[in-house]
Amino acid sequence: MSETWLLQLEAWHEFYLLIGSAGLTLTGLLFVVVSLAPRVVAEQHASGVRAFASPNAVYFTTALVASAVALFPGLSAKGIGIFFCFGSIAVLGYLAHAKIHQQWRQNQYSLLDWFWYVGLPVAAYVLLLASGIGLMLQVTLSMHGAGVAFILLLVIGIRNAWDIIIWVIQKERNNGS
Repeated sequence: MSETWLLQLEAWHEFYLLIGSAGLTLTGLLFVVVSLAPRVVAEQHASGVRAFASPNAVYFTTALVASAVALFPGLSAKGIGIFFCFGSIAVLGYLAHAKIHQQWRQNQYSLLDWFWYVGLPVAAYVLLLASGIGLMLQVTLSMHGAGVAFILLLVIGIRNAWDIIIWVIQKERNNGS
């Protein structure tokens, strides 16, 4: 393992520690929020809620797991890059399977919702994939690309979780009246 890589990884230590901690905390909070309105999430016609809420858990978990991998002692740039690539491809496949775009189209949500629920997450994972390839090739700025992708995923998850919370509260209020 090259000395340059070890120095670069050391420079990113606190960043990945912070991102991983945020991912863990936000995942826990998401579980708390979902547990506050189990009837709304469990409804038969609530597959749209699950299609929009579940990816947030994936975004937060991505930040947590990828940070843990980046902090794993002795792991090479190539090893981290391979993990980032496989993880990105897996989540892009998951997002396609979750059919968020289809839910967006069927329910005629706004273009802003498409941007936050479909466009930005796909862009973040494509950036993470490119960063993973860069890490395998030992391109120095690859860590910056991955860092931007993780920050994006946390911001997307926070914004989308807030949007879902507002929707669940409105739904609960409508069901209660």
